[in-house]
Amino acid sequence: MNEKFRRILCALVCALVSFSAFAADDELVTRYLTAANEQYSSGNFEKAFTYINNVLGSYKQDTIPDNVQVLSETIYFAYLGQIKNTRSLKAFNAVKEKLIEFPFLSSDRVTRTVKIINTYEAQDIAWGADPAAKAANSAVAATSNSNPVLYNTLELQIALEAVKQETAQQAQAINQEYQQQLIDTQKSAYESALSQAKETTGTNNRILALSLIILAGVCFIVFILVLINMIVNLKSSKNQNEKFVETLKAVSQMARLPASTVSLEALPPIYGTGGSMRMIGNAALETGLPPAPVTDEDKKQLNELAIKCKEVGMQIDDVTGRKNNSKNVSEMVYKIVLEMGVSNYEATLFFAISMVYDIGFLEVDRNLLRLESLTDEQKYEIRNHVKQGLAQLSFVPEVYMSVFADGVLMHHENMDGSGYPEGVAGSRIPLIARLIHVTESFVALISRRNYRDIFDKESAVEELRKKPGLYDQKVVDVLEQII
Repeated sequence: MNEKFRRILCALVCALVSFSAFAADDELVTRYLTAANEQYSSGNFEKAFTYINNVLGSYKQDTIPDNVQVLSETIYFAYLGQIKNTRSLKAFNAVKEKLIEFPFLSSDRVTRTVKIINTYEAQDIAWGADPAAKAANSAVAATSNSNPVLYNTLELQIALEAVKQETAQQAQAINQEYQQQLIDTQKSAYESALSQAKETTGTNNRILALSLIILAGVCFIVFILVLINMIVNLKSSKNQNEKFVETLKAVSQMARLPASTVSLEALPPIYGTGGSMRMIGNAALETGLPPAPVTDEDKKQLNELAIKCKEVGMQIDDVTGRKNNSKNVSEMVYKIVLEMGVSNYEATLFFAISMVYDIGFLEVDRNLLRLESLTDEQKYEIRNHVKQGLAQLSFVPEVYMSVFADGVLMHHENMDGSGYPEGVAGSRIPLIARLIHVTESFVALISRRNYRDIFDKESAVEELRKKPGLYDQKVVDVLEQII
């Protein structure tokens, strides 16, 4: 017990003791109580034990106040703890005698401490090994023989200990029997509850099974409806794609647009009157492209441009009804130019241009792309998307504008000069335009929804090789290497 807690307990007990003394109106008892409390507080448990016994002797057992009993039990317990450490047999026997005289002091902790000391004594641990302890044992034995009263007291104590042990054994047996009865009762209750649970579970299972059947039926109906809707949408998308492709075929078979439709003065300076059209063909690739970005700001600008082109490409595919067309064409162009040995900067730039090469369709009436038959005027309007696309490139920085114009304006030019809008041929067609022309046609050919007779990439390449007047065969060679 730590010192602080002991002082608090002593103060409380002292108050109780003072009240008891006042109630008993006995000055001598009050002095003994005060002395016992003071000795206990100072740690002199042996004297506290002596004084409290004097107090206990002043009362009849059935009239001892509760507060006196509490202080007595506290002093006895503390004194026994000291005896357990000092191994004083004489003191221990004195405590046991008083416990026989005042059995109400045998609290659980007092009884437990007495049993521990008894065990030490029985096992002769430190008791018999100490000469002083042996002398004490002999003195107790002699006193017992010469004093029948003390002898009878010790004998009674031994008998009480035996009775306690027997009572404890009987209590243990009763407890075991009670535990068994409790287990049997719980088992019976568990079996009854289990039986009821099985009946309830059976009912719940039937309800659950019925609910699952109903839910499965509803899910099946929803699935069928969703499937029907998907089929309808796919069929509609397929029809739109087929109409769009047929429209482009019809447009590509027309002669070049009249010059009056869109004048050359409306084009960027490099394509206008007096301007020299920049070609990216047989000449070195670097001569026709802006220099690679060096500063972090220039690199950030190019990265933001690529992100913007991706967004615009999705808008174009939505208008034309060609799902992922811009993505597929740009990725294939990127692979081809890397295979051709260009730098990552040039490949990134070509990738961005290929995302928006059909940006002119954002200005074309959507209904024209869905019509089954077109007038010549409507065909001219659709073909004019290559020139209308130039007006949509306002988000492109000036440094990249010319090469973007190459891809948007000239991706329908043919190698034999039969394309549009300018009818240029061969190496006069910018490389980015030739790349897009080949790749766009390849992506369209491998789409089963549009071309029922083309089912694999090899067949699509062979189809491109049959038309050298339309497609750059060097680009087709590289395409065949990477597929």
